[in-house]
Amino acid sequence: MKFKKIISKHKIPVIISCIMIILILIAAAVMIARSRQNIQSVSDIIENEDFEAQKPEPPRHTYNLKNIRDENGWKKYYDDNGNLISIYGIDVSYHQKDIDWQKVKNQGVSFVMLRIGYRGYESGDLFIDSRFDEYAKGAADAGINVGVYFFSQSVNAEEAAEEARFVVDTLKNYEITYPVAYDWEPVEEKTSRTHPVDYPELTQSSIAFCDIIKDAGYTPVVYASRSLALHNYDLSRITGYDLWLAEYFDKPEYPYSFTMWQYSCDGLVDGIDGRVDLNICFKDYSQKTVASTETIPNSD
Repeated sequence: MKFKKIISKHKIPVIISCIMIILILIAAAVMIARSRQNIQSVSDIIENEDFEAQKPEPPRHTYNLKNIRDENGWKKYYDDNGNLISIYGIDVSYHQKDIDWQKVKNQGVSFVMLRIGYRGYESGDLFIDSRFDEYAKGAADAGINVGVYFFSQSVNAEEAAEEARFVVDTLKNYEITYPVAYDWEPVEEKTSRTHPVDYPELTQSSIAFCDIIKDAGYTPVVYASRSLALHNYDLSRITGYDLWLAEYFDKPEYPYSFTMWQYSCDGLVDGIDGRVDLNICFKDYSQKTVASTETIPNSD
């Protein structure tokens, strides 16, 4: 018994040290979380992030980030008077399989961005999403505003223009009320044909795509993650087109103008089995027919 008591006395300092380390780690985690939650404006982003502004610098957004709230699994944005001014929606492709669009509508979803098609990252061929026709008709019948995105793997502006013409031709038999998005993303496969893409060419490709979409009477937008937008696009050249931002933080930390925000890739929505991307829109595109820039006035 005495031997055991001696051992236990020697263990006390070790136990205390372990407890202190754990408490320090918990405190650090809490401070990091609070620093993200306290981000309210673009100036806060600059102070909290290792951020280098693009030159020439494009317009910054004016959203008051403290007015973004989480309600029943959705993010919503209110003006300073407490009026809800955001619209929430989803984006889907054939991966979501069977969808009960009326259930989706009943949960309050106002718009959906459908994948209309894609370019093969190996072959370079163009394809229509196998569920596009079914989804477009089902969502429209349920009273949900429909927009589309094309998953691009273009390697130059000529291919991006080809993709835009493909989209315009496919949309002839459909009525859409939300934007047409250029969605270029890197594919991390050795066989991907986009590995040698010159990133300055990416900006020109987005312009080629959006110009054709606009000329056809649709509203073009550029879809990009925060990292892709900041590091791989010359944003000053595409300020004439709205940005659909993908950033999975509690509040967006992207400092420049955007009008749509994809904030989650693992949402749950009635009528869809499995996870789905969640979005909010800061403007009602169903009232627009041409490309425009952010118009919601808010103070920081």
